[in-house]
Amino acid sequence: MIIKYNSLVCALLLGIAVFTLPSIYYIFLRILVTLGAILIVVQSSIQKEYLWMSVFIVIGIIFNPFIPIYLFRKLHWIWIDLLVASFFLIDFFRPKPKEKVIVSKPHIRKYDRDKMY
Repeated sequence: MIIKYNSLVCALLLGIAVFTLPSIYYIFLRILVTLGAILIVVQSSIQKEYLWMSVFIVIGIIFNPFIPIYLFRKLHWIWIDLLVASFFLIDFFRPKPKEKVIVSKPHIRKYDRDKMY
């Protein structure tokens, strides 16, 4: 359930970040966006989508709360927030590949040389 709506929640939080809010919200935003990006990186690596995985690795680095990147201007962050929110929305609405179900037919043994009677 968390993985399914992860992208939507992150996109909504990034959309709200366009407004002027207290600094604690942006710390909270950094933590959630980084965790959301990590979840998508794990999903993409399982599905072998390496381009999508690399995009979200970069997003995780930009929003990382441990060694934060400061741009000191709200206008720069607004564009980054909207761009990253669009990536999260693309991830939410793109069709996910279904798991392949392999149905095996029963194997019938044929004895050509050594017949059992």
